[in-house]
Amino acid sequence: MQLIEVQAGNCTGCRLCEMACSLVHEGECSTARSRIRVFRDEEFGNNLISVCLHCADPCCVESCLYGALNRDSATGLVGVDTRLCIGCGDCIVACPLSILDKDRATVLKCDLCGGDPECVKVCFSGALVLKDLDPGSPARKSLRDKTSQHLQQMQGTGKPGSRATSSL
Repeated sequence: MQLIEVQAGNCTGCRLCEMACSLVHEGECSTARSRIRVFRDEEFGNNLISVCLHCADPCCVESCLYGALNRDSATGLVGVDTRLCIGCGDCIVACPLSILDKDRATVLKCDLCGGDPECVKVCFSGALVLKDLDPGSPARKSLRDKTSQHLQQMQGTGKPGSRATSSL
């Protein structure tokens, strides 16, 4: 299955991926409307990329009480039905790689731009690469767990003084 491989160590923090994503999906360059996010860990000076990994066993889908999140049987991708999503955030608690559009009260999920992701095309540093990957591999699960844990640590409780900066 073709998925985005994240190599955060290559990320320069330029955020072109966010701009390309929001432009393609929303018709505007807005990091708040992007399905991919880059967070800067100010304490350690590195970047963390948050994008749906389309896990084999998606905890976000399991956590959604409204049936708004599902796996497409044809593509294998995890998607959101915005008509059913109420923006409660349960999926984000289950997996911090999910992204909430606060203005529209719905979750944004990467759809790989129909198989040709714009974020990968504009990523000159090689932090985002489209590859044949097994969504159920131990490496993918480890990436999800480590990224989720790091995001939670960076964001803390949302109080001032958090190490993470983004355009949220």
